[in-house]
Amino acid sequence: MKQALPTSSGMKIKWISTSEMPSGLLFSFAKMFEGKDTDQLIKNAFTELRWVQVDDTQIFPVTINNDAISNSFVCSPYTAYALYSRDELKHKVPNKLLQLPVLLIIKFLSLLLRWGRIDQNVHVNNFLLSTNPYPWWNGDGIEELTRFLIHHYPKHAIIFRSLNVYQHKDLIKAIEQSAYDKIASRQVYIYDLSREVWLKKNNNKNDLRLLRKQQLTYLDHEKMGNCLEDALHLYNKLYLKKYSTFNPQFTSEYFKSCHASETMHFQGYCDDSGKLKAFSAVFVIEDTITSPLVGYDTDAPQKQGLYIHAIQLVMKYKFGTGKLLNLSSGAAEFKRLRGGIPAMEYSLVYTKHLPLYRRSVWKSLEWISNKVGVPIMEKYEL
Repeated sequence: MKQALPTSSGMKIKWISTSEMPSGLLFSFAKMFEGKDTDQLIKNAFTELRWVQVDDTQIFPVTINNDAISNSFVCSPYTAYALYSRDELKHKVPNKLLQLPVLLIIKFLSLLLRWGRIDQNVHVNNFLLSTNPYPWWNGDGIEELTRFLIHHYPKHAIIFRSLNVYQHKDLIKAIEQSAYDKIASRQVYIYDLSREVWLKKNNNKNDLRLLRKQQLTYLDHEKMGNCLEDALHLYNKLYLKKYSTFNPQFTSEYFKSCHASETMHFQGYCDDSGKLKAFSAVFVIEDTITSPLVGYDTDAPQKQGLYIHAIQLVMKYKFGTGKLLNLSSGAAEFKRLRGGIPAMEYSLVYTKHLPLYRRSVWKSLEWISNKVGVPIMEKYEL
C-alpha cells in the first residue's frame, strides 16, 4: 500500500510514524499507543490508530473502523446515534409520552445503521475522547486529504467529529464546500469569558463559597500521581455506572501514561484521611481546553458539592491559562447557569464514493439528527 498520494496542487499528504513526529503533545499521545492495540488502553475502543500529515503543517490522528461490535461512541457512529442516544433519552427526557416515539425512531434507526454499515469509517482528528479539540486549521488541503483517505480506504466513510458552531463555523463551512454532509450530534457548552465576567454569575460565587466551606485539600498534578487508581474508580462510577457503558472505558495504564507524559494535566481534592473525593484531567490542543477525565464520589451527599469541586478544578486551569474551554455536553442547566454558551456540535461526513444504499443511510441519519434531534436538544436544553 502506498504511503503517499501525489496531488495536483503539489500539497503533500502522507502517513507518518511516531518517530517522524516533532516533540510535543501529539508525539506524547502517539507514543502512548505505539505498539499497542487501542483496546489495551481503552477497553471498548476497537479501532486502528494512524497519523496523517497535511502539507508539513498539520498532523491528525486518524482512526479506522471496520464494523466492530460494542464499540465506544468515540469511534462508532452506530453507538453514538443509536445506543448512546437511547441511554441519553432515558436519563434526560422525563416526558414518557415523548420518550416512546423517539425510542421507536431510535430502534428503527439502529436497524437502518447496521444495514448501511455505518461503522465502516475513518475518523480524522480523533483522539478517542468524548470531545476532540482541533488545532487552528482553515480547511486547507481538505479535498486532497479526502482523496488520500479514499485512496487508502475506498469502502469507508470519512468523518470529522466534534466540530461546533461556536469555535469552528468557518472550518465547518470549508469542509461542507468539499461535499461533506453536516450531521448534528449533541450540544456542548463553551466558556469563553474572563474570570471577572464569570464571577458576576451568582452560582459561581456560591460554588466558591461551598469550596471554602468543605475545606478539602487541593492536589496538583504531581501529587495526583499517587491517586490515579482512585481517580479511575471515580471516573468509572460517574461515566460508566451512572451514565453509560458506551463512554470510553479507560484502563489504569491509560491514566498512568497520560499523567507520566503530561498528555493530560491532573488536579484533585482529597479529604483529611487522604481519600480522593473529586478530580479532573484536562487535554489541551493549542487554544482549546477539554476535560475528558472527570470524577467524584457519587455516593457522597449532594450537599458536599463534589461535582462542583471537580468542575472548579477545570475552571481553575481555564482562568490560569486564559484559553477557551469546551466543557462538552451533559449537566446542561448547571453549565448554563455558570456562563456556559450552548453550541450545536456536528460531524462532517463524506460518502460520495460509497454505494447508493450506504449513502442513503447516511442521508437518513442526517435528516433524523438535524430535523428531530436538534429540536429536542434545543427544547430540553440538553
